[in-house]
Amino acid sequence: MSFDATSGCRVCPDGWAHNSGKCYLFSSTRKTWNQSRDHCITLGGHLAIVTSQEEQYFLSQSAIEYLYWMGLSDLETEGQWIWVDSTPLNETGVVFWKKGSDGQDEPDNWEGEDPSGENCAVFTKFKGWQDNSCERLYTFVCETVATE
Repeated sequence: MSFDATSGCRVCPDGWAHNSGKCYLFSSTRKTWNQSRDHCITLGGHLAIVTSQEEQYFLSQSAIEYLYWMGLSDLETEGQWIWVDSTPLNETGVVFWKKGSDGQDEPDNWEGEDPSGENCAVFTKFKGWQDNSCERLYTFVCETVATE
């Protein structure tokens, strides 16, 4: 367990990073989005859910790899992005989709590699979110609530 230096309270399991009452595990293994989601659940958490600009900044600054799965998908209905806790993206008030220099903004549901399109979201170390094929293998970020 890691400890909060100011209070001495236990906050996060070993290997997890603490930020604003939450714990994050930046994986070093690559999995599909579904495998990543399931792995986070076995660890007592879920794929990361971004709820603020500060949290987005923390995740991007803490990232070592360029792309990480996060807990956002439109698997149920194309174009309706839902977090793994069932909260619709449009209800969170924060969106960090990557803007394309060629005018092609994310999400774009590109079908070039996967005929089912791009239905799962990754965050990039520097440029925001993008949709991607859920079958691609990427590292991922798990999130859980810090304990006191």
